[in-house]
Amino acid sequence: MENCTIYSHELKFDQILSIIKENLPKAQIEIEDGGLQKSMIATIKGGFFSKTKTLKINYRERANPSYKLEEIECGLTQNLAGMANFIQSLPAQNEVVRGQLLHKVMSMNCEIAFMAEPTLIADFQKFLKAITFALDAIIFTPPNSFFAKSTGQHFLDKNLNLILDNNGNCEIYNLVVNVNAKYHDIPTANYVEEQLERKSKSEGILSKNEVKVNKNIPCIATEAATNLRTKEAIIQRVYALLIIAVKGEGVEQEKLNQVIKDKNITSFSAKETMILKKENLEDGERAYATWRYESLTVLLWALGKIDQLKYPAEICNVLEIVNAIFRPNRKEFEDSAKLRSKAEILEQLDKIYRMHWACVDARIKGEEVKGGLLSGVVYERHNALNWLTNYQGADWDDVQTNT
Repeated sequence: MENCTIYSHELKFDQILSIIKENLPKAQIEIEDGGLQKSMIATIKGGFFSKTKTLKINYRERANPSYKLEEIECGLTQNLAGMANFIQSLPAQNEVVRGQLLHKVMSMNCEIAFMAEPTLIADFQKFLKAITFALDAIIFTPPNSFFAKSTGQHFLDKNLNLILDNNGNCEIYNLVVNVNAKYHDIPTANYVEEQLERKSKSEGILSKNEVKVNKNIPCIATEAATNLRTKEAIIQRVYALLIIAVKGEGVEQEKLNQVIKDKNITSFSAKETMILKKENLEDGERAYATWRYESLTVLLWALGKIDQLKYPAEICNVLEIVNAIFRPNRKEFEDSAKLRSKAEILEQLDKIYRMHWACVDARIKGEEVKGGLLSGVVYERHNALNWLTNYQGADWDDVQTNT
C-alpha cells in the first residue's frame, strides 16, 4: 500500500469528487458523507491477468474554517498544530520557504488522505496531480513509487516540487500563500469611514485601468491600527537590498565588501546573508536578488526619495535607484530622508493589495492579467508595503502577501 495526504485552504469536496469521476470513469465509487468528515472508495476491478486496485480517501474539514491557527478546536486543527511544530523542528536550506510553508499549513482548512492498494497507479497519479493543482494544495508524503523527491517524509507544492524534507532540502524559492477573503473578512458595519473611502478609491483606480475588481476583498487596517517601520529601519533595509540587487547583477564581491564597509551596512536578513556569501549564484537566487530593485522603489518612495510610485505596468528605473542611494554619503542620505504619512502608505498598500488579487486570480484561471499589470512588480510592491506596515509583525524574509 502507498499513501500520501493533501492539505488545502479551499473546501471543495464536490470538485474533488468530480475530478475523480472524470479520471476514473470505469471505477466503482462508494461515498460516506459524515458532514465535516467524508470517505470515498474507488475500485478498479481486475481481470484474468491483473489485480483489483483500490483507492480509499478520507476527507475532513476544520470545524471553523480560517486563515490562521489560533485554537485547537477539532481533530484537524490538532493535527495542523502538530505539523507546524514538526516543520519548525526541521533544518532548512531555505528559511524563507520554511516560514512560508508554516504559514500555509496554518491556513489549511481540509485534509485529504489517500491510501492506494497496491500502489499509486498511473490512473490514480493523474487525478492526484489534478486535485493538488486545482486546490492550490500541498502534499505530505513518505517516499513512494510516485513521489520520489526524498528518501524520507517530505512536503511538495501544487506543482509537485520539493518544499522541504527531513534533511532541510528544498527546490523552490517561493511558496505562495493564498487566502480566501471570506475567511478573514469582517462585517462591513465594523469598518470606519477612512477604510471604506480608501477601498472605494482603490477600486475606482482599478476599474479605470480595466483591472478586475473583487468587491468582497476586505479593507486593510486603519491608520490607528498601523505601526510603520521607523525611518532608521527603512534606511538600513534600503542599503541591504541594494547590495543584494547589485550582487545579482554580477558585481564583484571585493567591490561589494568595500561598499558595505564605506556605508556601514550591517542589517542583512538570513536569506540575504546566504546570497551574499555565495561565490556563484544559481539562476533562482540571481532572479530573487535583482527583483530587489522593485522593493527598493517602494522604500525610496516611502522615504521621499522618489516622487511617486508609477502604475505597475513596467519595471523600475534601475539607474535612478542606484544613483539615489550611492551618490550621497550615508549621512546625507539619512538627513534628507523624510518618511511619508501612514495615509499615503496605506493608500498605496490598499491599491496594490487589490491589484495583487487580480494577478493571482488570473494566474489560477490561466488567464492574461488585465490592465497591463506586471505581476512580478505588483508582488514585490505588495511585499515591501506589507513590511513597511509591519504586517503580521514579520521580518523581511517572512513577510506574507496574502490575497
